[in-house]
Amino acid sequence: MIETVKLRDKPELKIHLNKTSIKIIATSYPKNCGTFLLNDIIGVELTPKSTDWFITALSWIVALLTTSGGGENYKNEANLKLRTKNQTLKIWLRNADFKKAERISKLIKVKKIT
Repeated sequence: MIETVKLRDKPELKIHLNKTSIKIIATSYPKNCGTFLLNDIIGVELTPKSTDWFITALSWIVALLTTSGGGENYKNEANLKLRTKNQTLKIWLRNADFKKAERISKLIKVKKIT
């Protein structure tokens, strides 16, 4: 059974998953496009969007010292990392549906086990 999940419309980000492979279509990051065998995937890691507290604190300190007003809040973007035997793919999930990304991550892990 082939499962297709569209994570984002523009730029397009789609993942096709079948019994033996995963196909990634990422128009914003052509290096991440391709078909990969599930047996070659060593690990899957999904990272949610989060605040980078070190850079945010540093920004506020610099802003206070230079009296230039308030600092900025800096965020690390959500991403899906696939480690294969030959490479590590980091698929950025900016403006993507994170719930669907969680589902894809779980599906990959389940299909690797079976």
